[in-house]
Amino acid sequence: MLIGPLKPPQFSKVPFVKPTENSGAANDEETLQTVLLPHSNCMVVLTTRQVLIYNYKPMALVATNTRSIESFEEYGENKAVFADAANSDLFCGIVPDAGSTYAGLHQRKTTFYVVSERNFVFVFQVLLGSSPATILKETGIPIVDIQSIDPYFGQELVDNSDESDALTVFDKFDTHKVIQNGYAVEKQQGFLHFLTGSSDNVDEIPIKRIELRLRIILKFEHNILDFAGLCEVSMEDNGDHKEYLLVLFPHGLQILELQNFKLKDTSLIKVTDGLKLLQHKDSLCVVSQISGQIIINRLDLGEKIVHSDKLSFDTESPLIDAFSRKDALVLVFKTEVVSYNFKDDKVIKRYKALSEINSCEPVTQEASIILTKNGISFLTEFCNYIFSTLDNDNNDNELDDFANFTSFISLGGTLVCTSRDGRVAKWDLWVEASSPFSDMRYPKPFILLNDFNDIMLFSPTPESSRNVPFQIIKLPTQTINNYVPLLKANGPVTMLAAYVSNKNILLIHNLVSNEWHSFPDMIVLEMNWFGSDLLLCHVLDEERNELLKCYHMPPQVGPIPDLGAQILWEYAIPSSSILRSVHVNTLSKYRLLKVTSKNPDDDDIESMFKIAEIVLQNSVGELRVIDVISKINADGSSKVKLFHQLPVQKLTESFAEAFDWVLGFNGGFLSYSLGSIVKWNKQGDSEEWSSEIVLDKVERMLDVVDTKAYFVQEDSVLVFSLDDLWNKKGPIAKVAVNENDYPVAISYNAAIIHSVQFVFTRNLCKVVPHQTMYLDQVINHLLQSGASSQDIDARYHSLNHYKFSLEKILSSKVLTNEPLQSIVELINYYDQGPKFSGRLEIISNCLRKIEVEHWDYLFKEIKLTPRDLLVQCVEQDEAKALGVLLMVFLNYDGGKRGDHPEVKPISKPKRNKRNKNRRANTNHPHSGNVSSVSTIFNDEELMVQVLKILVNAAASSTEPEQAREFWDLSFQLVRFIHALDIENKTSLVEDAMKLIT
Repeated sequence: MLIGPLKPPQFSKVPFVKPTENSGAANDEETLQTVLLPHSNCMVVLTTRQVLIYNYKPMALVATNTRSIESFEEYGENKAVFADAANSDLFCGIVPDAGSTYAGLHQRKTTFYVVSERNFVFVFQVLLGSSPATILKETGIPIVDIQSIDPYFGQELVDNSDESDALTVFDKFDTHKVIQNGYAVEKQQGFLHFLTGSSDNVDEIPIKRIELRLRIILKFEHNILDFAGLCEVSMEDNGDHKEYLLVLFPHGLQILELQNFKLKDTSLIKVTDGLKLLQHKDSLCVVSQISGQIIINRLDLGEKIVHSDKLSFDTESPLIDAFSRKDALVLVFKTEVVSYNFKDDKVIKRYKALSEINSCEPVTQEASIILTKNGISFLTEFCNYIFSTLDNDNNDNELDDFANFTSFISLGGTLVCTSRDGRVAKWDLWVEASSPFSDMRYPKPFILLNDFNDIMLFSPTPESSRNVPFQIIKLPTQTINNYVPLLKANGPVTMLAAYVSNKNILLIHNLVSNEWHSFPDMIVLEMNWFGSDLLLCHVLDEERNELLKCYHMPPQVGPIPDLGAQILWEYAIPSSSILRSVHVNTLSKYRLLKVTSKNPDDDDIESMFKIAEIVLQNSVGELRVIDVISKINADGSSKVKLFHQLPVQKLTESFAEAFDWVLGFNGGFLSYSLGSIVKWNKQGDSEEWSSEIVLDKVERMLDVVDTKAYFVQEDSVLVFSLDDLWNKKGPIAKVAVNENDYPVAISYNAAIIHSVQFVFTRNLCKVVPHQTMYLDQVINHLLQSGASSQDIDARYHSLNHYKFSLEKILSSKVLTNEPLQSIVELINYYDQGPKFSGRLEIISNCLRKIEVEHWDYLFKEIKLTPRDLLVQCVEQDEAKALGVLLMVFLNYDGGKRGDHPEVKPISKPKRNKRNKNRRANTNHPHSGNVSSVSTIFNDEELMVQVLKILVNAAASSTEPEQAREFWDLSFQLVRFIHALDIENKTSLVEDAMKLIT
């Protein structure tokens, strides 16, 4: 999931303590850190002297805690802040179900911890105005997955909040005067609004009241290096609760269990030189650094044993952070970021920063944000750039406002960064909508959305050879509190489905007629289009039973009063196992099925086709495939006749992770998860399945369309045929990812990769599309596999860049002295008819691109001389190719004459004279056909013909730039002829001047 800036950020300042409020210089105060409080709409900004609580959406300061002089003297300044349950996975070996419990979500309070320089821990509690489920519904920020909560318990989480919860500020001296009414934008609430509470207003998100309390101060004797806390709240209303703390000291990790903040139990696991706590796989780890050596200490909490592993790389840069992503450990140092495969004990990626790193954390599964001394960068898993404020071409200080931020938080479609000098930058973001690979007949579109109800759709066609404009669509609402986790377009991009999770509304948009259809009271967990008008939804019914429902959504249909009337098929998901994922694959070529009739005399049997497959993955290692059987009409449309369930396939004992993609192929399956493509195949005639990784280090699947799959692997885009991928053969094409943009879509028939760049200046942000062509690699692969020139030309001749691709192949083969027979045959096939201008242009451009020392090899393979090329250009009246050849030959011969001033002026255009000149040049280092270049200009008749074509082309050209180029060539040719015949011994100069005048 990619992210990028929607617009330049809004800047504000942290309100530092004034000298009159606290002794000491105010400019000594610094902003240290920013953290989100889980399951709330609050963030904490920590300074050396204050704790500030901000409402996140809309952003507003709602509470502060300022340290007194006595507090500083006794406890020291603030050093770090840690949110409760922010890293709940760390407690999986201590607290049952620590990573997935919702036990505390009905409690309208949250906890965080502030560590001081003298190793005191201040335990704060924030009393919230609403429960997490209510915050999700009112603000649209994804702080809890309410769909996965038990239905009865989940209903209790939704409060009946009213306007009395809004933070209202009154005048200090006149309590009847309202200064701030609880809304980010000035707005008067009338009596009717208070009664109904249902105004669909864009500013209808109140700032809720909170209360900040200091519960207790804990004292520790040793230096605190890292810290984590988790409050386990009892579901019973007895007020009891347990707190678990992990405190990392230089000598070890201390585990504390408290009851109502009173110590109940403690234990110590000895680990030396630890710096950071980390949860990797199922192990609690402590990362140590000793003299440049990195050590991962895996803790056995039951046995209190430490297993230490030294990593196979060294660095002198100090460690500042560590986190886990997929199967990799990501270690953040002051000057670099290292992604490490702990299982295979090897470095995956090592990214060297251009300046000091202040912070680096993941914001999505694919993207991380790096704050450095010089700016902000959004990077992918393998450190490909998505966006950066760093501009190597900009040497002024235009973007200094975005430099030296030290901490950030991100939630939904926003990002907040803070710096030590008190700057706060709030970014609104474009966020990529996760789109499945559900239709192999069309390329997958790239979809972005933001918190302002904007949807940006980028959908190149299979043949798109030019930049495709973005299409902007607005959700049919004015409110800004919509959370849209599911946004899917059908294959031809004529229908769009959007699910507003916090309002339980399914929206269907007809992009052809520009009509929206709204269906309320739906709980949709996943949805996918297949075909062009079939929508498969994974839903929960009123009793929270999981169902698959297939809806028919024809594009020409009018208003749909009842969505139930559009149901084609329902399937109840068995409760015996957990459904991990649902996938739909519309086949690139419909598969004809053999259909037999029960009546032997029935000769009129409809042809039935398998058009798609539905693949269900559950937690116990099983895949269920459901074939979609249809009748194909004469106009190409299909009508579903049957959903046919195939026997369940037991691939393994269990699936720990959901597949991001799975496809039935060659009697087995291809799947993608955790950065690897895996082949699942049956072992002979047995029921046992084997698995094999056929491609790893996959950062992103771009598309699966036609019979090919497209991947971003590390810093390259790979193009595979599905057969080659299955058989672990090499890719058809490999294209480097550009530094300033990132690939997002494919035009497979045109062999073009579409990428996007987030262009950023102080006053402007925009998304710009770019293109990269790889047709030359596709054609070269076809030539190597023995494809005929006729088939290749028939398929790609109509593309604008086909000729350029042939030039590129020819040039690369000449430079490496590879055989040219196959590519020359294809170039000769380019021109169908009496004229062969295309072949002349390809060869001419190739000569322009390659060095002179390679000319002999090219002329030898194409069985032509330089003079032959000029003669053919004259015969074909090809001014463009002629111009290219003249530029090449004139520049070559002009440089040669500078090295050999003994070249004599020509007298008469006699053959023996030309032969004499050719013999005189045999000592030049470039021999053969190359040495004959200068003799071409001795042919008076040929030069006049060439000049005539150039002059006519210049005079008849309707494009000023093109006409100027032909005139320049004409005058350059005349000057060259005059230099050779400076004594006017021939009539060539006179004839040339007559042509021009």
